[in-house]
Amino acid sequence: MSDEGASNNELLLAACKNDQDDMVSDIFKEGSYDINFRDGAGNTAAHYAAKHGSLDCLELLVGHDGIDLDIKNTLEGDTPLHKAVEFADDPDVAIAMVEILLEAEADPRIKNRNQLTPIQLVNPNNEEMKDLLESAVVSYQVGDDDVVDEDDYGSADEDEIPSDDE
Repeated sequence: MSDEGASNNELLLAACKNDQDDMVSDIFKEGSYDINFRDGAGNTAAHYAAKHGSLDCLELLVGHDGIDLDIKNTLEGDTPLHKAVEFADDPDVAIAMVEILLEAEADPRIKNRNQLTPIQLVNPNNEEMKDLLESAVVSYQVGDDDVVDEDDYGSADEDEIPSDDE
């Protein structure tokens, strides 16, 4: 592949498509790129990494400040999480990518153009992936405001708690 004339943004997409994490690192060091750059189909580097099982590239991308993991591509309306769920070449790599994306706070509730969330794209036999995504959806539904802290009600001293003897 000749990279003559290709921008760092285009090289970043190609590197993630071809699992070239060294090239991704070099582009990051150079500093002239847009982490959320989209090609003509609306795919970002994260879309390509997830679609092609580029686990190391995906790890580098999610560690980058400013990355938007919830960008939908224009063709299917898929996010990188949709692409990771659909990766069929190696189920272990697919699960690892989904874990990476969820840990980086990719939203599992986003629907694509067919109104499907990532969990609806999971192979029905892949219980581990279904469980992983179901847990992520629940954690989005249960926000910090839904969790009761001890501080929410103050702490009672033992002297203030009525006993059965009284």
